[in-house]
Amino acid sequence: MLWVTSTNKKLTPIKSASFRGALVSSGVMAFAGMGDALLYPVLPVYGQDLGFSVLVIGLLLSVNRFVRILANTPIANTVNQFGMKKVLITTAILATITTFFYGLELGLISFLIARILWGLSYSGLKIATLNYAALTKKNSGMAFGFSQSIKTLGSFFVLWFGPIVISSYGFQIGFSIIAALSSISIFLALSLPKTSSESTEGKIETRRTFYPNTINILVFLLSITVDGILVVTLSNLLANDYTTPDKLLAIVAFYLLLKRLFVFSLSFISSFLTLKIPTIKLFNIALIATTTAIFLISFNFVITGIVIAFLFNPIIITYSPLVAIKIQSKKTNTLQAISSISTWWDLGAALGAFSGIFLIETIGHQMLFLLLATFITITLITYFYGDSNYSII
Repeated sequence: MLWVTSTNKKLTPIKSASFRGALVSSGVMAFAGMGDALLYPVLPVYGQDLGFSVLVIGLLLSVNRFVRILANTPIANTVNQFGMKKVLITTAILATITTFFYGLELGLISFLIARILWGLSYSGLKIATLNYAALTKKNSGMAFGFSQSIKTLGSFFVLWFGPIVISSYGFQIGFSIIAALSSISIFLALSLPKTSSESTEGKIETRRTFYPNTINILVFLLSITVDGILVVTLSNLLANDYTTPDKLLAIVAFYLLLKRLFVFSLSFISSFLTLKIPTIKLFNIALIATTTAIFLISFNFVITGIVIAFLFNPIIITYSPLVAIKIQSKKTNTLQAISSISTWWDLGAALGAFSGIFLIETIGHQMLFLLLATFITITLITYFYGDSNYSII
């Protein structure tokens, strides 16, 4: 557990400060992540005009996730050593700088470096924010739900506002404006409750971070499918209905905006539902619904599948860290569980973002999503008979 120093110079556990910290740190993530969120609809549409091939676009959209795979464990140790506030201030500054660099159009190497730095930044933002929520022992489900809902507001706003700015002012000025807005995250980070570097967690073990248990593999497969492949191939899935880049950008941005809206609303609603329904039950229902959605896409019910996947995936995103903490509570500490589930989620999203466009153009969306849905179903059955010791409904 992390601690704060009270006015009487004694170390006391974080109580009400942890809930406030979870909310404020989520606001830090909301503003810090706007530049990254805008890249997903913009880069697949305008990337080739910037001189990037399809594979390079996939690399730029995914390299930050590969960085996080390697960074999550040392970042967790950094949070453990220096405290959440210091990490969030540093990563908020870094996130603002990288967003500004996107618009400079300095070429592939500069863009790639910015994406790598963003990967480090996001890792620190996510782990520190999740740790604030995890320290809220009472009504932790509500803390995780509110936290996830607030984090979505920045990307929700920028997916509406961003394409308008890019279309009106161009790539360079557009991202400069978004970077200016992202700087608000720095001021929010400075207002966070102060945390000490003293901790009883100990050093995070890498072997435990990468341990392939059932919940980690399930999260990996869902991440590679929904947050990886589905997100970066929206333009391919919808291209037949929209012939011009501007129209295609608008509809892709709309579905990504819808995805963020669902994350905001479902996380908010589910935070209250956890007061009446065990978190694991909501999580299990979302697993089944999302798997069904992937099957629907494979059977060419593309729009229906996309909407259902985007509707239920937020519950999986929101509560997978909490479920991992509960399942692994006897084997590992909180930061290790958070680092582990984050690493597997990042690994899946990275592989999906990197390979999605290539795979869908190679074997087609029906075969691709059918294979993914089959693998997820097999793992889901194993999870229900293994790690999940709770009834589904």
